[in-house]
Amino acid sequence: METLLNKTTEQSISVSAEVAAAIALGKNLPILDVGPYLAGTPGALEQLGVDVRAIQENLGFFAIINHGIPQELIDESFQQLEELFSIPMEEKLKHRVGYHHQGYLPPKSSILKSTVIADKIAVNTKKDTNAAWLFMRNRSEDDPKVVANIRHRGLNQWPESLPKFRETLMKYHLAMEQLSLKLVPVYARALELPANYFDSMFKTPEYYQRCAYYHPEENLEEGQYALAPHSDGSFLTLLPMTPVPGLQVMTPSKEWLKVSYVKDALIVNTGQVLNRLSNDRFIATPHRVVNPPTKRYALVFFFYPDDDANVGPIPECIKPGESAKYDSRSFYDFFVPYLDDLYHYNDPEFMKEA
Repeated sequence: METLLNKTTEQSISVSAEVAAAIALGKNLPILDVGPYLAGTPGALEQLGVDVRAIQENLGFFAIINHGIPQELIDESFQQLEELFSIPMEEKLKHRVGYHHQGYLPPKSSILKSTVIADKIAVNTKKDTNAAWLFMRNRSEDDPKVVANIRHRGLNQWPESLPKFRETLMKYHLAMEQLSLKLVPVYARALELPANYFDSMFKTPEYYQRCAYYHPEENLEEGQYALAPHSDGSFLTLLPMTPVPGLQVMTPSKEWLKVSYVKDALIVNTGQVLNRLSNDRFIATPHRVVNPPTKRYALVFFFYPDDDANVGPIPECIKPGESAKYDSRSFYDFFVPYLDDLYHYNDPEFMKEA
């Protein structure tokens, strides 16, 4: 594995043995302890930068422990999630997802497919069996983007019968946003950039919360998934682990790694935003969710830069003799076509402009 020269100590830092072994074996996700970094331990950021670089150039997924998110908050969020999907269908359908991709997505109501990974995996043609409730950054009615009806920047659809759900999820969003911001410098150092390199891109970061329910499907069609293979569109994604299996990650050899449960850990991966910024140096790994043995819930937090942030390749990431593999565009101009490419709804009426 390559090393990073620490310009402060002039010492060479190597990839952690555990990380190198996990990448080489491809049987389990690498596990990183971010506690020392979050506590400000000298050298912890540089070591994380080296380890994350090795992961992002090879596997693209890892788990973190000692991340600082209270387990009580995660547990309460999952409890509220169970209640969310237990409310009557009549109420859920009042909040059905539409033009802004915010609200309730019934089971088997969309086909998930992405042209970005079509060369790696056959294009999906089956309806996903999972149900989901989708939220973006919460906005008020007088928010300029709400007033202007900017797509995907509308009002979240909160269930009226579960006021505690909104309260809990807002706390969860804030905690995940704060942790994501703390992890951004790690990716800067992983790309051999100054730790504050990305700061200007995250003044008012966007996020997308996917609350998902995966039920055991008895009548699964051949080639049908709870959630079909795809790659995220995020800068980074955070996902609390659960004991119920289902998530699988594609390895560099195009085999599917079954993600094993690690107590109190968060799964972390990067998506197409960082893939673009790094000019393909950091991969956006395809992953999927297969039919679970029992009910499975997921609290997926996709973290993004500001809408006006440029997500074209970083000049420092374009090697000599290499050209930019992506165009320069704002994050928002990337995000809208990304969602349109990924989600294909049964009923186009729901996607008409509000």
